[in-house]
Amino acid sequence: MKNVETLRKDAFCVIGKQGSTNDGPDFIQKLWQDANGHFAEVEHLAKRDEKGNLVGVWGVMTNFSFEFLPWEDNFSKGLYLAGIEAETDAQAPEGWKKWIVPGFTYWKVKAQGPDPFRETLAAMEAQKQSLVAAVQDFTDPATGENYMLFPVEWNHSKEELIRSIKDSTPQIGVCSMHCEFCFLSQWCGGCRSSCNVCSYATLSRDNVCPNVRCAREKGLASCAQCPELMECQVGFYQQPNAATHKGTALFVRRHGEAAYTQALSKGIRAGLRYAQDLDELMDEEKVCSRLEQYLT
Repeated sequence: MKNVETLRKDAFCVIGKQGSTNDGPDFIQKLWQDANGHFAEVEHLAKRDEKGNLVGVWGVMTNFSFEFLPWEDNFSKGLYLAGIEAETDAQAPEGWKKWIVPGFTYWKVKAQGPDPFRETLAAMEAQKQSLVAAVQDFTDPATGENYMLFPVEWNHSKEELIRSIKDSTPQIGVCSMHCEFCFLSQWCGGCRSSCNVCSYATLSRDNVCPNVRCAREKGLASCAQCPELMECQVGFYQQPNAATHKGTALFVRRHGEAAYTQALSKGIRAGLRYAQDLDELMDEEKVCSRLEQYLT
């Protein structure tokens, strides 16, 4: 295929306006109108080159599970973020969302012609080249050119980024979910880090989980310190498996975070399925007692 460049880009941060295909057929246009109309709110967060120019304007896509896989049902269902590339430690202002996009090698194609998306997919199929993740929209601020970036290979930059963050960030969530054993672990630095992609955070106001917001407002390091823990209905604690999260928070209250990590690690090595086996107990005290079996 003509006019295809190969681009390798490490993991990067985009702060923008988030929407989904559930918002209607013209939701992307509305997102860009919103983002452009309020650009002054995030202009100071934008990543810039040595000349002070914006590095990139992005329309980032992912599936609903935030795995950065292609949109589902023939590319018709998914999430979209209209925004600017920013520094990794930037915090999204109220009304904006922050995503950390994994690193990829892309086919970079100019967004021109009647259907560059389908044309490029056909060219990839002809060359037996797989699409490994969601396609991204990119505008080069220096030239004004619009591109579509087709991921053809993952790189490990985000894994390395997350690993470095985890080395200096507690891996127990404010609600007591243990981030090290969460299914999002490879993508998420935890709710106490700047690279948080916990589902409750990404889908909540200002990218802040309700449990995190509540703890901050009360001046608490975690829900385990809260006297209202057992009656709480905030965030994770309103889910059907709330007993698991409350039970682990209860364990942390009684034994501390280090003991929680030790007991959970030992239990998993012994065959405990986290969090399925704890969910089945459906009782806070039973969850706490089950973990206490693994104390040394």
